[in-house]
Amino acid sequence: MKATTTVASAAALLLAATTAHAMVVVQRDFSELVARAEQIVAGTVTDIKQEADASGAPTTLVTFSDLTVLKGDVGATLTLRFYGGESGGVAVHIPDMPTFTVGDRAVLFVAGNGRDVCPLVGVWQGRFNVRFDQERHTDVVETNDRAPVVAVAGRQIVRGQAATEGTGAPAMPLGDFLDSISGELSHPTAVTPR
Repeated sequence: MKATTTVASAAALLLAATTAHAMVVVQRDFSELVARAEQIVAGTVTDIKQEADASGAPTTLVTFSDLTVLKGDVGATLTLRFYGGESGGVAVHIPDMPTFTVGDRAVLFVAGNGRDVCPLVGVWQGRFNVRFDQERHTDVVETNDRAPVVAVAGRQIVRGQAATEGTGAPAMPLGDFLDSISGELSHPTAVTPR
């Protein structure tokens, strides 16, 4: 009976996930991202695997290497477990769930890895893309949807317009973004529980 209940529960969860239109997520400011993260790292995606979890639900394992660790206990690599993917002929796609490809570089605010549907604080809010700016010869930071992060002002992350050549404010250099995180870790702003 227990196996039947587990399979029925997993099937219901899969059905709900495949018919969902989007995730409802609480908006998190910069201070909340830093405070709520169990680990904060910058790294490069070196491996992606899809497999079934203990209940049979598809999960995607994304491994990051070449890590810079700003918060938490992390080894030489960090593997994040995201609900969804393809396993055993079952495919689950969750709208708004961050996706990765090998070679992607990112700054990640991690919480609930292995427990939550998404192991990032605020789902997409906890992932910042890193790209090399050819004109400025430096790594810069963008949001999950590729809008440039122009600045961190107090508790707010200031977004610019999506990059088109020659327009908009330049994206914040990666080093400055990491310094902002270190500053918040050293002198945290009070975070209101919600």
